[in-house]
Amino acid sequence: MQSLNVLIVSSDTSKYIGQFLQSKYLNKLYITSNEEISGTVRIKFNTFKELAQKCRALQIDIILAEEEKWVLEGIANVMKQNFVNCFAATTDWIELGLSHNYARKMLTRYDISIPPVITLPLEFPVLVKGDGFLKKANSMQEIISIKEKIYNTSGEIAKNVFLEKYLHGEKYKVISIFDGKHLLTFPHKNIKQSLLTEYSYKLEKMLLEEKANFIGFINSEIVEENGILYNTGFSYEFSMPDFDICNTTIPKDILYICLSAIYQKLNEIKLAD
Repeated sequence: MQSLNVLIVSSDTSKYIGQFLQSKYLNKLYITSNEEISGTVRIKFNTFKELAQKCRALQIDIILAEEEKWVLEGIANVMKQNFVNCFAATTDWIELGLSHNYARKMLTRYDISIPPVITLPLEFPVLVKGDGFLKKANSMQEIISIKEKIYNTSGEIAKNVFLEKYLHGEKYKVISIFDGKHLLTFPHKNIKQSLLTEYSYKLEKMLLEEKANFIGFINSEIVEENGILYNTGFSYEFSMPDFDICNTTIPKDILYICLSAIYQKLNEIKLAD
């Protein structure tokens, strides 16, 4: 495989900077944070379009948008328009993380388990959810108070507020990587792999049937209760996969995964059973 010129878009020093610098697939590492870090080259930019032009001039092979705010602001869309590989979800897909109602409808369509909606709470706590809003309530009075605050802040958000059962199981964050054709969900040491494989299959089906066309990552926030994995949300801040629990024959190197994604070969990566 080729060596990569890589740009990490982050306002602070990447907590994974050491792993990138040690990669045998790295040619040159660029960063956007203000720190002076040995082995890296700093890039300044004012707009995504300006950044795309600099990436093309510097022959940067791939951008990793490490912070969620860059993904939400549409960095992947601008880079795609300028023929620069950006390892992040496009704005077509960020609504999964921004709107609980939208995510519930989408996940239900593909038979991905989600916590049930509650009409009349008989036990507490419960979750009060709306678009971009989540709050735990421990009593009916708290529910009323929360709803009043939402209504006073935004009548539009208040229209779509609902109550959701609070699940008491273990909570996890799982990272999946999508290459436009295949989804690779990394194992979690505390989740039975058969459950995660089933979840990943359904998530991949959703992305494919909804014609997702980005190359990048998506985090699933999961609660396991009574042997069922429930999706409770999505997020877009990059987190390094735990390679230690993957098959030892797979290079423990995120840039190897990035290259595989660029060439749509994630299906060739076999993880531990």
